[in-house]
Amino acid sequence: MNQVKVSIVKDYIAKFPNLPNRVLAELIFTREEGLFTSSESARSRIRYYKGASGEEHRKAARNKGHFDKPTMSTIAEGLKKLNIISKAEEMEHVHLGPGRYLILSDIHIPFQNDEALACALEWGVENKPTHIILNGDIMDTYDVSRFAKEIKRPKISEELETTRNFFSFLREIFPTQEIYYKLGNHEERMRAFILRNARELADLDAVSLEELLKLESFNIKCVGREMIKIGRLIVLHGHEMGESVFSPVNPARGFFLKAKASVLFGHNHQVSHHSENNLHGEQVGVWSTGCLCELTPEYRPYAFTKWSHGFAFVEVFDDLTYQVNNMKIINGKIL
Repeated sequence: MNQVKVSIVKDYIAKFPNLPNRVLAELIFTREEGLFTSSESARSRIRYYKGASGEEHRKAARNKGHFDKPTMSTIAEGLKKLNIISKAEEMEHVHLGPGRYLILSDIHIPFQNDEALACALEWGVENKPTHIILNGDIMDTYDVSRFAKEIKRPKISEELETTRNFFSFLREIFPTQEIYYKLGNHEERMRAFILRNARELADLDAVSLEELLKLESFNIKCVGREMIKIGRLIVLHGHEMGESVFSPVNPARGFFLKAKASVLFGHNHQVSHHSENNLHGEQVGVWSTGCLCELTPEYRPYAFTKWSHGFAFVEVFDDLTYQVNNMKIINGKIL
């Protein structure tokens, strides 16, 4: 074997001491074109210089039982030796137990419908919830959207102030209840705007939505794309599953086909329900809740043909079963 080939193989062994022989052989065969006729011949040389093909190895092989398998690195061990560090982060879902949950979504401040919102809050006060879940799109973030914007609309500073005022009022009427704010696609506009236009500032706490809305001062817990599990029911805003999940029949059926689990969600501004039993005899139910914003926005003036006002009230029992009341509001009255 010529000295150039010997030198190259030894250099690779020194440079990548933790790589499995097979992976190192593929690397040499690919990078050093023409040096070896195959990756297997490169591997043979690597084993030779590492001592794996020496007399000691052959003697050990002869002493092995007939059915013993040679020691080999597993694929998982090989990946670890490559020092490839996964950047994936596992979500920590929110688990809540028995209680009475008032669930409001799609208020779109400052484009809320005052009559519908007042109706939902009054019903909540009368029925004494233990928890409030603000299930996404509570604020609209009109000023930082990627769409063309009309003039004389509230600036983002005004919208933030209006939303803070709403939280202050919410705390007045629900002083002891646990409040969770699950971010929807409209709240995510804030982060997207910063990443597009001022990425260098994105890791500053001062520009996070939690800080801008002063959620800690209102004792409101912020939840991102994680699931909120209330007993055996999952609460999502709805955008987390993608737009393609929705069905022409109704949003709940579309979500059922994608999630195959019991879920309550907003996002579609439409009151609907779908349920089926699985082969275990378990009932899977999906509910979409109505909105509490105007039904004739400038970008979709005839939305009222599909959209409807509404909210949900869920009671979770000690055995974690639940009862969903998916309320629809028409002309200020709950149906």
